[in-house]
Amino acid sequence: MTARPGRAEIMNACTHQFFTAVSFDRQDLVSVGGNRLFFRNCSFVESDLRLATLEGCSFIRCDFQGANLRGASLRYTSFFGCSFQNADLRDADMTGVQMTFSGSSNDPNRRASSLFGARLQGVNLTDAGIEAEQ
Repeated sequence: MTARPGRAEIMNACTHQFFTAVSFDRQDLVSVGGNRLFFRNCSFVESDLRLATLEGCSFIRCDFQGANLRGASLRYTSFFGCSFQNADLRDADMTGVQMTFSGSSNDPNRRASSLFGARLQGVNLTDAGIEAEQ
């Protein structure tokens, strides 16, 4: 049986490494760090990413539902079609972040992406771009 990817895989990842369809659900990823990593269709449901440093990364259709990203540094990271429902983003540094939301919660064929219920107090969104895809 192969070990489930987690902290070590992210911490030891080389710049520009790709993670596709990996589940990091309910993992302790406190203070994890990585730069210019790519995540596609990955899940971080209820993961603890407090104080993580994931800068210049790309997240495409990733699920952060209920994740704790409090105090995380996500500077110049892009999020396309990601869900942050009920995530804790308090005090996160999201300087220069680009976020694009798509889908609809009423459309079963396309996962909705949103910040619905997310906690955003103290988030730094300087130079951030947040838009909805039509």
